[in-house]
Amino acid sequence: MCVCGFSPGAAVSPTSPKTCVLDELGLCTLGGMFSSLFRCSVLLMFPSMIGSHGRTFLMVFVLHGLYQGPIANIQHNVQDVASSMGCNIDLQITHSKLMWRMLTEPYVEVVQEIVEDSEEFQNEAQNVSMQFQKVRDEVMGQYGFNSLGKESVHTANSTQEEYVAKTRARCDYVVQQGITRCQDWFRVKWDECMNTIQVPLINHFICIPMQFHFLCDIMRVMNPWCTEKIPVEGNFGQTFDKLNDSINRLAEHFTTNLVLEELEQQAVLGVNVLQDFSKELSREFQEKTAIAEKISGVINFLLSFTFITVFTSAFGYVRQYCRDILFDNVYITTYFRQIDARRIRAEKRHLLPLKKAERESLINPWRLSIHASELMPVIVGFLQVASLALFVCVLLAVDGILYNIFDLIRRHTFTTYSITSVQHADIVIGGDSMLARLLRKTIGAFNTSSNFDIESSNLDCLPQPHSLILSDYLRIFIPLLLMFLMCLLQVYSNRLRRVITAFYFPKREKKRILFLYNLQIQKRISFINRQCHRLRNPKQTFVMVLSGVLAPLKRVGCRLLWCCVCEGFVRQNQAVECSSVGCTMIYCQQCWTDLDNICCICYPRNQCAPQDSSYDSEVYYGC
Repeated sequence: MCVCGFSPGAAVSPTSPKTCVLDELGLCTLGGMFSSLFRCSVLLMFPSMIGSHGRTFLMVFVLHGLYQGPIANIQHNVQDVASSMGCNIDLQITHSKLMWRMLTEPYVEVVQEIVEDSEEFQNEAQNVSMQFQKVRDEVMGQYGFNSLGKESVHTANSTQEEYVAKTRARCDYVVQQGITRCQDWFRVKWDECMNTIQVPLINHFICIPMQFHFLCDIMRVMNPWCTEKIPVEGNFGQTFDKLNDSINRLAEHFTTNLVLEELEQQAVLGVNVLQDFSKELSREFQEKTAIAEKISGVINFLLSFTFITVFTSAFGYVRQYCRDILFDNVYITTYFRQIDARRIRAEKRHLLPLKKAERESLINPWRLSIHASELMPVIVGFLQVASLALFVCVLLAVDGILYNIFDLIRRHTFTTYSITSVQHADIVIGGDSMLARLLRKTIGAFNTSSNFDIESSNLDCLPQPHSLILSDYLRIFIPLLLMFLMCLLQVYSNRLRRVITAFYFPKREKKRILFLYNLQIQKRISFINRQCHRLRNPKQTFVMVLSGVLAPLKRVGCRLLWCCVCEGFVRQNQAVECSSVGCTMIYCQQCWTDLDNICCICYPRNQCAPQDSSYDSEVYYGC
């Protein structure tokens, strides 16, 4: 193959590519004119394309079709679904932003009002402090109880304890005041009764109930209630302290600043949801697409490299054919038959028809049946095609399932968004107090009226999955069918390689056939010698045992015969039986001829050993 290259730093003229093509054509033309090896290699590329190298090229082509078809379609559909998800997320983020802006605008306005009216709020805060002084005096004041003898009021550790002690003291004081007033009432009523009834002794008898002032002591039962069930909240003191501290700080100084802080949101799938999700997702898929394009470039390179291996394999076949006389030298060619026919006419040892053992090593190229030695590559090729077809079917099934799922999502995920908001707030705060004025300035900002109505849908965000078209399937299955046919035709293409090479190198072919014929003659002689030695062995062979078992069939006119040398089946009209008395050996015509018409059992070894008289002047070895 011709390759044209340029150095990176060299200047390239506009006619350089054309010059390179012409150089390649010139080199190829010279190779075809002066080299028969080159011409033979080029012609051998065609049967090599039908063989394993062609299957490899088609397999890479199928992988390329898979990448351009179902794999690219799966990638496109997944990317489309992911983009649809990003579009839906962006749509929901947009809606959320609108609703959040609608909800936060009143609060922002309230804060803005507070910032603008900070001086007025300071004056109001001072008024609040002055008004709260009344509450402070009420809580912290020393009135409503007898401070004499109430040491717990002065020894309290907190406002809560102090207020509870004061409340209990006030409760006890109220009870004591009630008892005192009750006793005073009985005393006044006694005096009135005595003044009304002037009769001695009778007035004492009648007014005696007015002396029951001890009944006023019944009010002392309230003292335990004042101690145990005092109506004071448990956090009153803490609340008062905080409120008092807040009022004091409020009265000191008041400033307002509006600060808006944006918090960093947690990323979802590596993307900030507040950013444009679709753009980020597109960027990620562009990176993945760049990687996929590199993979496609590698597959294209493998396609080119695989085609180059077709030529190298053809060139390697010719080279081995010319160097190794045993390489692919197993065919019974026309020249092989001519040699055997000439030897038959000369009544010399010949090979055809082949023995049963010889048929396993030699191939008849004119027979359509596949030889046993040619079967293994065919089986391996079928397994390769079957495994590739299984992978293709699985990938196409995955693509079809994903397409159906995505199409189901497209048909059943259409959503219409209707965002409607009617806001009408009218907060009326009456009064002229400081708190009322403060609330009017703050909460009054919520007095807004707005109508918010948005109609939208995710129609533009729905995925649009694509299914494979007919050309995609043809791009995959046609090469698979060709690979299947190549597995069947590989045997005949391999036989055709020898025919093409023999056409370009006829002298080499004759040397190879002569070498093969002589080699088979020597193997035949060695085989006959081994069989004679085995027959003289007293152990019975399988053929002898089978002949003994089937011997009774001779009586009914049905007799099955096997050659004792090659152990092949022999017809009764072609069988040769030993004429010696007591000898039951049966031979086929060819084995009988190879033994020089001598029974190897009845005669000594030196007389029955086959003599090779086949070496004539035309049989020679050549490399």
